[in-house]
Amino acid sequence: MRYLPSLILPIALATAALGKTIPNHASANLVLGQSGFTTNSVSPVASPYTLDAPCCVTVDPATGKVFVLEYNSCRVLRYPSASSLRNGAPAEAVFGQPRFSSTASGSGDTGWGSLAYSIFFDHRGRLWVSVYSQHRVLMYEAASTRTSSVLADRVYGQPNFTTYSTGTTASTMINPIGVCVDKQDHLWVSDYGNNRILRFDNITDKPSGSAADGVLGQANFNTGSSGTSATKLSSPGHIAVSPSGSLFVADLFNHRIVRFENAAQLVNGAGASAVFGQADFTSNTPGTSATKYNMPWGVCCADDDSIWITELSKPRVLRISKATTKPTNAAADGVIGQADFITTAPGLDARNIAANPYSQPCVDASSNLWLPDQMNNRVLRFPPDLTKPGLVVKAVAKKVTKKKLKVSGTASDQYGVAKVQYKLGNGAAKTASGTTTWSFNVKLAEGKNKLTVWSIDSVGNQSPAKTIKVKYKPKKKSSQKQLATS
Repeated sequence: MRYLPSLILPIALATAALGKTIPNHASANLVLGQSGFTTNSVSPVASPYTLDAPCCVTVDPATGKVFVLEYNSCRVLRYPSASSLRNGAPAEAVFGQPRFSSTASGSGDTGWGSLAYSIFFDHRGRLWVSVYSQHRVLMYEAASTRTSSVLADRVYGQPNFTTYSTGTTASTMINPIGVCVDKQDHLWVSDYGNNRILRFDNITDKPSGSAADGVLGQANFNTGSSGTSATKLSSPGHIAVSPSGSLFVADLFNHRIVRFENAAQLVNGAGASAVFGQADFTSNTPGTSATKYNMPWGVCCADDDSIWITELSKPRVLRISKATTKPTNAAADGVIGQADFITTAPGLDARNIAANPYSQPCVDASSNLWLPDQMNNRVLRFPPDLTKPGLVVKAVAKKVTKKKLKVSGTASDQYGVAKVQYKLGNGAAKTASGTTTWSFNVKLAEGKNKLTVWSIDSVGNQSPAKTIKVKYKPKKKSSQKQLATS
């Protein structure tokens, strides 16, 4: 395994709506690069079936085709539509190499150097590759339909395809990492070595070598110092833009994610709006919890306004729901790869992952989370939980003579039952005691009563409601008691 050069110290990311959320510690339902979920071997010869340290994945929303960047093999593999994929499926095309068996470092417009960390598929069908070691970003048109070994169409950060110089200007970069294009056609690049984020407006109309139009993390295009504040960054990793235009930055050595609202409208050097992983903009202590990160590296946005976060060396992926409106220091709402927010044990199966150097996830149009499990040489797909929980209600007599009625039963779900609720008639919903085994007491009205009971799982899926109809008729007083009181 190769690591970032000395610029980095050696290394020791719901989905569309309620009912389409990925549960905590979910199981993957697909693996690429391996035949099953319990192997992590690397083939001595690269092929369409193998992956060697995959570090980034992106999906074409129109065709469902999957693109995977391999860190060690200097290539991007394109797989057929995700709906047709099976465990260990082969890729159909390769970018950056002349053939599937080739892994040599490339140059010019046909490939890239050994250090490339990010790819992104945009709304116009273009594939973007940030090439860390060559200080440039490459663009490939019509990436879902072109054949293998295609030439890149454009380059940014360099004046041409044969120059690899560094610089701190509007048209040069130092070790870019993250790349993405928003729906308004802004290209965003995290310029790691210059501690800044570059914005290129109307990228469709910009030729190779064009200068950036905006910068965040620095007051201007000619400075590159790091810092810990609302206006400074310290070695930014991956970036993502939400559907509403908020920019999220994995601020690596500040151990935080920063959010810039309406990012494309901000002036150069503008401050971030919120920070996650720290209590404020001036602290940068690492940690492992729902509110603390250790060197966050990857961040991606889903259409439901959630973000997913990966960390260097931590085998977990965190989810923050409604991320564009959450306040500073908001806790993560979910976790993948671990059973809880504080455990960091690496694993090798459908639910657990290895440490995550250089892992950038992706959420596709069907709310699946795609995760490069780099150290296990595979890519995993985690689906949203669409299964309704189960509910069983113990039999209740149709006619009763006591006003107070106890109702009980059981509930079940693969990822846990959050609660069981009920209501009497058109009354307000109330919560029963217990979850998998539950009960409640209710006071009946004289005559006919209708009770409705349902269960809710950990991501908000609701079971089909059970209806209980019971008639309450109190016992008549005996004649002797009536005479005694007359």
